[in-house]
Amino acid sequence: MRFFYGWLVLGGLFTVYAVSNGISNFTLPLFYPSLMNEFGWDQEEVTRPAAIKFAFASIYSLIIGYLMDRYSPRPIMITGALLMVLGLVLFTIMDQLWHFTGIYLLFAFGLSLCGLLPCMVLTSRWFTVYRGRAVGILLMASSLGGAILPLIIRGSLEEGNWREGAYILAALALIFMVLPFIWPVKSRPEDIGETPDGLSASNSNVSVKKEIGIFSGVSLRAVAKMPAFYLLLVATGTLWFCISAVVQHQSIYLGKDQGIQGGQLAEIFSVFFACSVIGKFVFGWLSDRVVKGYVMLLAICNLILGLLILRFVEGASLWVIYLYAVVYGIGFSGAFTMVQLMIAELFAGPTYGRILGIYLFVDTLASAVGINLLGTIRVSSGSYIPAIDLMIALCVFGFICVVLLNRITLFKDKRETASA
Repeated sequence: MRFFYGWLVLGGLFTVYAVSNGISNFTLPLFYPSLMNEFGWDQEEVTRPAAIKFAFASIYSLIIGYLMDRYSPRPIMITGALLMVLGLVLFTIMDQLWHFTGIYLLFAFGLSLCGLLPCMVLTSRWFTVYRGRAVGILLMASSLGGAILPLIIRGSLEEGNWREGAYILAALALIFMVLPFIWPVKSRPEDIGETPDGLSASNSNVSVKKEIGIFSGVSLRAVAKMPAFYLLLVATGTLWFCISAVVQHQSIYLGKDQGIQGGQLAEIFSVFFACSVIGKFVFGWLSDRVVKGYVMLLAICNLILGLLILRFVEGASLWVIYLYAVVYGIGFSGAFTMVQLMIAELFAGPTYGRILGIYLFVDTLASAVGINLLGTIRVSSGSYIPAIDLMIALCVFGFICVVLLNRITLFKDKRETASA
């Protein structure tokens, strides 16, 4: 059996996604305590650029999908990778808050061009029969990047030299985000005489089943009248609020408020994202065997438990903080995975792309609001505890929405089964 070139493409995309998201979303927050010490920025100021990045990325997501359909993704993604590298180089010489904000605006555009959406488009072009496992492998990349990259710059953090750490990240981005587009990433299997999955159309040993969602093929006008659409939209928005806000602020809460030093903080981040790799695998595995709505409830419970531990880490021993990293790391990745799977479970089909764009737009905006609001609460109240209480309440509300959503979808399945 000949080797399918698509696995090399997936390996290249895996590397790009691991480094792009691993740096911009998961590793740069480790610099926040150092930036606060050097420039005197408060919690709201140092996290505001990340909130702005997510806000602009939400708008870009509505445009990038159109570009992916109209033009070859490869040159678009190369442009995004180069913009990310440029942003990291500029990061090493910044000394003003407006510089920081401008760099994150550059990250927003660059990440939109070479991040999750274009990686998903290319993966879907190269894989059809094996798309599920290919997407599962791709989604693990960002967590792996978040687990490895903090350890690489740990020495710089221990020495308090955040600029040196940024230089290291820029070099890694240049190597692992640009080179994959020289080789092995290709835009389409047809460009090199391949077919999706490496299977010929006449291969009678493979049965290709078109995957459709519970509400597959409904128009956008019809979707706008469906309670299920709004229940899932609210649930995913609340989860993204909590996921992104915690990822951006936990370095400040643990580093500044709890006194965890830079090297130890990098290790905690590494444990957090290593567990998120496990979470993506476990929840993905469960979703193939258990009703996806039930698995999503389990992921939300994981988030709630992690937030409860985080709420009481003050004055606790170090093992409690590591316990938080394990529990919330698994819940964070489980919720991320189940959000993607639940949207497809409901709406996969002819209108899936447009519906996914709406969810991505709202979820990314919720991320921006969450990051900014947590900073505002910390500055105004002097503590992150009210913000953590708010996130626990939001997760409980999201849990209720998914319970109601499960009742709707399961009732529809039973009704269709009875009428068949």
